[in-house]
Amino acid sequence: MSRALFGILGTFLAAFPDRTVDLYETLAFENPEEATPKGWLGPTVRAEGIAYVLVAVVGGRVYDRLLDVVGVFAALALCFPRRYLETGGRLVYEDADSLAWREEFVTAARVLGAVFLVLSVRAYRKRSDADDGN
Repeated sequence: MSRALFGILGTFLAAFPDRTVDLYETLAFENPEEATPKGWLGPTVRAEGIAYVLVAVVGGRVYDRLLDVVGVFAALALCFPRRYLETGGRLVYEDADSLAWREEFVTAARVLGAVFLVLSVRAYRKRSDADDGN
């Protein structure tokens, strides 16, 4: 997986956390106007973005571990997309039970889970092959 991709994503998250949350809600929910994020969501999105940028710049084992974590969450999103989204929703929204997930978004979560799982596994295999060659 491209470190540059994580760097670009991280830059966007860090620079525009509120826009990111607004865009997510618009895409994810049938009723985005009912979404009330917990107060810590914006700062957490910004911190996540900063962490992505730092990991992309540092690279090495830190980046490898990030890919491993991404792979675990991607597998969950692939196998259980609705439960994955609902669990995240309960963590970050005050009124999560009143939110209606768009079916297209649930499908997109599954597809992205598959894509990121494949990318994570490929990166793991590449690291493993490189370790075997030493």
